[in-house]
Amino acid sequence: MSKAKNTIKNKLKTKSPWRKPWIYTGILLGLIVLALLAYQLPPIRNRVDTLYSKLYYKFNPPSASVFSPSQQGTVEAIVKQTEAAMASIASEVPTAQVSEETPLVTDEATQTPTAETSTPYPVPASYTIAGMGLEYQTFNNCGPANVSMNLNFWGWETNQEKMRLALRTHDHDRNVMLAEMRDYVLENTDGLHAILRYGGDLQVLKALVSGGYPVLIERGHTDPQDGWMGHYSIIHAYDDSTQTVTSNDTLLSTITIPYEELMRDWRHFDGIYIVIYPADRDADVLARLGVHADESENLRLSLAEIEARIPHETGRELFFAWYSKGQILVAMGEYMSAAQAFDQAFGVYATLDMGARPWRMTWYQIGPYIAYYHSGRFQDTLALAQQTLDNSREPKALPESYYWAGMAAKAMGMSNDAHVWFEKALEYHPGWDVVLEAMADLP
Repeated sequence: MSKAKNTIKNKLKTKSPWRKPWIYTGILLGLIVLALLAYQLPPIRNRVDTLYSKLYYKFNPPSASVFSPSQQGTVEAIVKQTEAAMASIASEVPTAQVSEETPLVTDEATQTPTAETSTPYPVPASYTIAGMGLEYQTFNNCGPANVSMNLNFWGWETNQEKMRLALRTHDHDRNVMLAEMRDYVLENTDGLHAILRYGGDLQVLKALVSGGYPVLIERGHTDPQDGWMGHYSIIHAYDDSTQTVTSNDTLLSTITIPYEELMRDWRHFDGIYIVIYPADRDADVLARLGVHADESENLRLSLAEIEARIPHETGRELFFAWYSKGQILVAMGEYMSAAQAFDQAFGVYATLDMGARPWRMTWYQIGPYIAYYHSGRFQDTLALAQQTLDNSREPKALPESYYWAGMAAKAMGMSNDAHVWFEKALEYHPGWDVVLEAMADLP
């Protein structure tokens, strides 16, 4: 190669912009800035978060963890000892004499007609509520989207973004519970009422739908890739001839669900549902609920139905049955019995194949925390909350789990730990009054 050509080549090399490292750095930084800006767009952020979740759970499978209660039988044994001692004392007290004139009060004499024998509310063979809208949910916004649809149906104008801001305590809040939706309606709408009941079945569903009342239920849903999770559905039609109900699903559009499938999935959440309706129709709604109009009776009947099913269930459905029994008992204030039911549920959970384990359950229903805590099983409360949080990817936006972890730590005298847990709860639920109250007397 001639000297002239070498000279030209060297000059070109010297002048080439790609030989200057700061240019690469600038381009890289520019791409990073563009990526961060793009991430602020909700559609892109949601897709990235979804991809990250799938990768995280692929390499950190939550279903591999099994909660094993460590305090089974400890508190129960103390209670039994106390009951035995009280029985011994009672046996030493002379039995009162009963005269012939004194009527004996027996279970048979005081028994009231059982609710199960009540006449079902008459319903047509099929019914469709006209005018039920459909609002496709944004990322992780199932609850707000459904309550928005329900309120709009009754002429109370809103949208899922307004409901998101009102119901979700944080941008990453994982779940809005039906009780929170009911409370929102009662506290923030004019002329509308809402009730929550358990133990929903096809008869109650038809009675309400045929009266023009959409029913918002919580049910299980199994995704082929993401596994089991909770999902909300508004049922607005049914048809006995096809044995199906119809729902305007915020994810899947208008869908029909076979009766059998609906009942199976609904029982994953103890048949819980809410009904939103104009306050002046209260009498009609209660009449259609029949024996379930009374809250206490509704709980009793729901518990009886679950207990009747438990001997016949197996596998994952048995887990849900025991868990539902615990949830109902918590609602009844029977914390010791509820804790025992949850022990049974977690025992069944451990026997399930990893792919069948509903590891998200404590995102949606926090009955075990309440039952264990009020049974004095603080270590179990803390251990379950810790496992729930460990199984969740960042951000771990589960304020209820942080709260009950804090309450358990506080009860065990772990004040510093309690402070940490409570502060995390407030991070995901700012200004939460129950947390602030719990922190007030911490040293």
